[in-house]
Amino acid sequence: MNERSARRTELGFTQSSAAQRSGVSLATWRRWEENPDSVSVKTRAVCERALAAVPYASSAEVFEAVWGSSSSRLTPRQAHAMAGELAFWADGEIADWILDANGPLHDVRPFNLFDLRVMMFVGESRSWAEAVRQRCYKLSEEIEAGVLPFDRPGPFIDEVLIGMALRAVQILREEDPSRPDDVMPREGLSDAENDVYVIGDDDWGMVFDEFDEQCRWGDWDMPIAIGHSLLPAFLAANHPFRWFDAIEPFGLSEA
Repeated sequence: MNERSARRTELGFTQSSAAQRSGVSLATWRRWEENPDSVSVKTRAVCERALAAVPYASSAEVFEAVWGSSSSRLTPRQAHAMAGELAFWADGEIADWILDANGPLHDVRPFNLFDLRVMMFVGESRSWAEAVRQRCYKLSEEIEAGVLPFDRPGPFIDEVLIGMALRAVQILREEDPSRPDDVMPREGLSDAENDVYVIGDDDWGMVFDEFDEQCRWGDWDMPIAIGHSLLPAFLAANHPFRWFDAIEPFGLSEA
């Protein structure tokens, strides 16, 4: 028994209850408890906090402070849900598949959101899956800091993953409106003084429109727009292995 499992036992937590307390999957908790270096810095922090004896600022408070009451891009609740989804992909399903490829990669979230023609190019590449996992970590941490991919130069995969996270969270919220969330809800409202509309938690259409307008990569949604007629030409010009290292926007014009 190591110091982490000893501390958990001392507090009366099972691994399952400790994972729930920290907001990570049971598999992620077990990896952290066995070897903290096997998970991200962010995940280590939340797992350590779950066993801490002193109070700490909740992630809900962080997102409420960073995204505030007037952000026109995401609400605190939307940002919190997206960051959590990206972290879950990285520390949960992707990490589990890399360690034990039990089933095809295209069935693992978020890869099941891709058009299958993307995954035909990728195959069962663990290296590609690991590269996605690392970008998920990066994006989750940036959202918590109030940064989105179009705020700085970056690879194409970043905007694709943000689009996937947006859609995944939207679907979850629509399927389960009562889904618990510690972050304060926000209704859409008009700011007459500044002649702007401040988005609410349910204004997904406005969120997607804003993202589409601000993004650097005009083709960001093509890999996840199932059945897009231009996808074969796009993939022929821009193999998924290139999505991590390109800095300047590319498109079908390069074909």
